[in-house]
Amino acid sequence: MEKGRVLIVDDQEEILTSLGAILADEGHDVLKARDGQEALHAVQSDSPDIVFLDIWIPGIDGMQTLKAIKRISPKCHVIMMSGHGTIETAVKAIKLGAEDYLEKPLNLEDTLHLVEKAISAKGGRSEIADFSHGNPGLLIGSSQLAANTRRSVENAAHERGSVWIYGEKGSGKEFLARMIHFISGRDRHKLIKIVCDELAVDNVRDILMGRIGDRDITKQGKITLASGGTLLFVGVDRLKPGLESLIKKILGEAGIYGKGNSGGSNVRLLFTSKKSPDEMLAAGSDSDAIRSFTQRVIRVPALRERPEDIALLVRHFLAEACREFDKEISDIEEEALGRLLEHSWPGNIKELKILVEHTVMNTSVRTLTINELLLPANSGAHTSKSILGSTPRSAGGQIETLYSLRDRHISRNTDITPDSKQKDAPKRQKTLRGKVVIYGQGLHSGQKTGLTISPLPPSSGINFGHITSGGTVPALLTFVESTDFSTSLRGNESLARTIEHLMAVFHVYGLTNLLVKISGEVPIMDGSALEFCNLVESAEIITQDEIVEEIRISEPIELSMPAGSSKSMRIEPSDTLEIEYHLDYPRPIGKMTMTFRLSSILDFKSEIAPARTFGFVKDMRIMDEMGLAGGGKLSNLVLLDEDKVVNPPLRFQNEFVRHKILDILGDFYLLGRPIVGKIIAKQTGHSDNIAMLRLINDRLCVL
Repeated sequence: MEKGRVLIVDDQEEILTSLGAILADEGHDVLKARDGQEALHAVQSDSPDIVFLDIWIPGIDGMQTLKAIKRISPKCHVIMMSGHGTIETAVKAIKLGAEDYLEKPLNLEDTLHLVEKAISAKGGRSEIADFSHGNPGLLIGSSQLAANTRRSVENAAHERGSVWIYGEKGSGKEFLARMIHFISGRDRHKLIKIVCDELAVDNVRDILMGRIGDRDITKQGKITLASGGTLLFVGVDRLKPGLESLIKKILGEAGIYGKGNSGGSNVRLLFTSKKSPDEMLAAGSDSDAIRSFTQRVIRVPALRERPEDIALLVRHFLAEACREFDKEISDIEEEALGRLLEHSWPGNIKELKILVEHTVMNTSVRTLTINELLLPANSGAHTSKSILGSTPRSAGGQIETLYSLRDRHISRNTDITPDSKQKDAPKRQKTLRGKVVIYGQGLHSGQKTGLTISPLPPSSGINFGHITSGGTVPALLTFVESTDFSTSLRGNESLARTIEHLMAVFHVYGLTNLLVKISGEVPIMDGSALEFCNLVESAEIITQDEIVEEIRISEPIELSMPAGSSKSMRIEPSDTLEIEYHLDYPRPIGKMTMTFRLSSILDFKSEIAPARTFGFVKDMRIMDEMGLAGGGKLSNLVLLDEDKVVNPPLRFQNEFVRHKILDILGDFYLLGRPIVGKIIAKQTGHSDNIAMLRLINDRLCVL
């Protein structure tokens, strides 16, 4: 069987490692990406034959990434993967152009069969790259430096010798290498890339010349694959000591010579690095090898050296991103453009391109303003930070959003009890810097699911949508559909169930403008809100310029109850949000009372967020008959029978009343603004919370 180039896109390291090892053992060239944006860059630069794409990935979600891949490379075979999908999701993926859909854990036989099928469908030309999307054309820019670089590239393209391209990170070294390859007249489908920091003394010969594997599977070497084309060494300055001379020796054995490429092999050599050849020689690199690699040397200027080109680049990347993400953004305001001109761009053109892509992805405006730009607050020449540094990871190893540029001091983002002067100051709207993702299972549906949370512009509100569709439903009282065992929203052909725990976190953290995408139901996680706290803390919470007006209760409001009811609910004036809850349930719960005063997020996270949902065995049977308990497990709720807790231990002695307070915090955010008042409730549930909200809405008192 012919071999191909396979890209694996997943944020789970074990998938990247295990699937990558299996495909590499089969002789395939394996690429890896951990989020959607990294995947799109790999598709553009490496033209994989096959992409294994997980639906739930950070940044651009799997469905958006699929659509973008099919626009960039229509012939690329995309195989979707998910351990949290549904039949509906699979059908949607196929309609968007995916070749197939695999459920995790992956079946080895099915996986290899799909790879073989995809390679066969391409007529065995596994190394053919579709460059129709990426004709580099002319280097964008009107500056003299841009003109000089264009001239150097054009001259190099019409020569046969090796070319060394060096410059700062993100400056466009690989882009220029592709330009040289593309306009040189060589086989445009054969640009074979070698990442130098993956080379070692014990593997470099196998990689360059090929090998026979453990199962007598022949893997062609990069030199053979590049015959008639170009062999691109990326990051020569990252080669391990001694490898320059070994590579030169192997290239010589293959008939490739850096000086004039006069050997018998028809392969062009290109090299990229951050350091110049002179810097490498000064650091002790092999002089014969370096000289053989550098018949022509091209220095790529940093973006800050040619600021007059920034406006042209911004508009080019803006148009490109709009095509990729199906957006209609016609222009960018002068003030926003001015902010981009002030930025020092330590990550150069790549940083600018990524910033424009993320901005387009996370906005729905027609003209970009300064409010939409995802730049650090102080982006001047001496204060800005690169957004291209090493990708941060959470404690669990999962890659966090690319724009998580933060000192991880939670108090900076989460302290909601500043001094008295600030306490009376107007509250600002808040969102997240980038998108975050989490996986889980629906309590009521029982289906594997997940959610993504994305930032929205000021005054957008909290909105819920389906992962595979464009419709959204606002998290507002008007759209409450059901309060049976949980709170659900419906509107604009969208459904969002079991939203209360997530909404409680948004309420307490002061988040006002977000898009939450789910598969119909917010995952139950461990039955509490603690994992949602960790999720929003894994991203940078940013303050927006617009004000959010609190709802301050100025006079008592009482909810009417039927005569003889044990329930009651009342809200009265207070200087902060306070909840006093009285619980009186049969054994083993009994009577419990707790008052929680929202003085800080840390108090919420330690005292209320960990409290899990609970239910009696008899109620679970009823829910099961209603089709509402498919995901209920001993790991995600506290289950009670007539006289005991079925799955001890409890997290708190009074965990049940704490969870009731958690539900109130979530439901009471459905007015779209934080509430300041004291809520006193006894035996109430979701339906009573919503009834009280309707009373407050009718008698709204905002100071």
